[in-house]
Amino acid sequence: MPSSPRSNGFEPRVIRADSSRSVDPAYLPSSSSPLPRARKSSATGPRAPSSHRTVSGPLPPPSPPRPTSFTRPAYLEHSALRHLLQTEAPPSLPPSRKAGPSTRRSSSPSTDSEDDGSRSPPPRRVTPSTNTSLQVLNLPTRWSEQYRHELLSISGDGRDVTYQGASCNGDKDAAAARTTHPIPPACGIYYYEVEIVSKGNKGHISIGFAGKDVKLSRLPGWEQNSWGYHGDDGCSFAAEKNGTPFGPTFGTGDTIGCGIDFSTYQAFFTKNGTLIGSVFKDIGKSTELYPSIGLRHSGEAVRVNFGQEPFRFDIEYHVHQQRINTWSNILTTPIDPSLITGQTTTPKMKAEPVTEEQTKSSINKLVLAYLAHHGYAKTARAFQKQTLGTPGTLPDHDVDMEGSAPDSPLGFDGDMELRTRIVNSVVAGDIDTAMADTKKHYPIVLEADEGLMLFKLRCRKFVELLLDATELHKKMKAEEAAIVDDDEMGMDVDDDAIPLGSPVSPRFPAKRVSFSPTRSTSSKAQVETALTQAIIYGQTLLNDYALDKRPEVQTMFNRTVGIVAWHDPIEHGGVAAEVAGPEARVDLANELNQAILRSQGRPVQPALETIYRHTAACVYQLGVSGVGAAAFADMQKEFIDA
Repeated sequence: MPSSPRSNGFEPRVIRADSSRSVDPAYLPSSSSPLPRARKSSATGPRAPSSHRTVSGPLPPPSPPRPTSFTRPAYLEHSALRHLLQTEAPPSLPPSRKAGPSTRRSSSPSTDSEDDGSRSPPPRRVTPSTNTSLQVLNLPTRWSEQYRHELLSISGDGRDVTYQGASCNGDKDAAAARTTHPIPPACGIYYYEVEIVSKGNKGHISIGFAGKDVKLSRLPGWEQNSWGYHGDDGCSFAAEKNGTPFGPTFGTGDTIGCGIDFSTYQAFFTKNGTLIGSVFKDIGKSTELYPSIGLRHSGEAVRVNFGQEPFRFDIEYHVHQQRINTWSNILTTPIDPSLITGQTTTPKMKAEPVTEEQTKSSINKLVLAYLAHHGYAKTARAFQKQTLGTPGTLPDHDVDMEGSAPDSPLGFDGDMELRTRIVNSVVAGDIDTAMADTKKHYPIVLEADEGLMLFKLRCRKFVELLLDATELHKKMKAEEAAIVDDDEMGMDVDDDAIPLGSPVSPRFPAKRVSFSPTRSTSSKAQVETALTQAIIYGQTLLNDYALDKRPEVQTMFNRTVGIVAWHDPIEHGGVAAEVAGPEARVDLANELNQAILRSQGRPVQPALETIYRHTAACVYQLGVSGVGAAAFADMQKEFIDA
């Protein structure tokens, strides 16, 4: 007995670059007032190995650092790997780690109506799969209590640094600190700002970057693997004692911004919201970078902003422009001819450049194959007519690189429409029709893997029978409730309840309303019949597969019959809802579609999707491996959300 459709509508898929993701919401800098500055501490804290200074007299122990959790700065939303970036937070998931859309695939064809006014439903979005588990990339959020010189005190929130020494020994009085976490190159561009609270007497303050093991007894820029912009003379320093003139000097009240562009491996600085310029070469290319600060004289104090507050410089616009430049470089990169022709060239052979027509032709084939694969028959014909100028039947293969498929007695158009009808029957819950059509036209699908697909379809039919009984039970309860409500609303109308001067109409005599129980009895019989039919089918299923010891069969059978325990498995949730819900229909429809394609020698995924997923995985791997430009290759924004 075909089940009545209960689906809320099926949306075939389109591929999506990001798991996860989920489209991450735009995170804005905190609009709250700056955190109150903690009282400056003269604590030493754990002494870093590279600190060689000693201070006379005991110093009190440091106060424990406070957590510094805040939302991810908005400019990092331009990174393709933004879902990996997070600030320090409690064990619970921070906002930037919001669960993304399901990675469950659905390559089932859609119903492609032939009506001119119809449109295919929006495809489902799917994240690309990668072999690497999801990584968490912590952003710098505070100065480190451990990796600081003993002459520097750090506030409880990790943002304020104050020089506590006597400053009477010149260069030997230099003291530096760095952050707890390095900067992830997956940011693409990273930026922070430092407010000069007090420059002291001389303003020997250095702002910049340092490697992991750089000495903390030297200002940033004086040591190997350190880079700094000095406030007393406006010079930039890169592992040198004598700097290079770079920008203006800075002092009390100024805000200096410091950024690193991993797509060019150059640093840049700003002053009071104005860009000074880029400086240094190959910075961060072969070493981890930490934001670093250096002070030399008593009275010098600074406060850092890693994104806890709005920045003075318009870093969002700056990052957006760099993202545009990166995409421009991608679009102008010459295409390797072997990707189009499939033929490799030797160093002695001069490959002919790929023409625009060749590129368009290859892309058109990929798109046409994708439409045909998912059953967009009308759209595929229209696309073929428009791009190829040949309104004939569709080709018998996706693209040349995937090989041709055997001829079908139905022809490619007929085969695509039949496959679409079968798959949509599963989505609608009409398992009988799906099994009958599959058995008639694609019998090998039901015979493959010792009848595994047939078993899955039969399990789904059992689920549909139980859902039919559930719907009838709900309907019966609704009817009973309506009868009770109507009966309670009925009343005997007394003469004294009628206002004087209001005649009683003979068409509406006053009487108590009552209903016959015939309709309720009929509904109960329907529920019992449907439930009995489901139980009998379930018993038959048990008898047919009781001796099948395959783990997959036993697991699926137990999950399927387990929903009998619930009056409404979908409403109950959990495993029962996973088994009975519409998503399970979609998954089975997808699996059946792939099984049919596989039986014909066709690829189970269209080439366009394979290429997209492969490219997205490469971008991900490049990004987490330290290639900063990959952060601006945001396929989701460029191809899906555009």
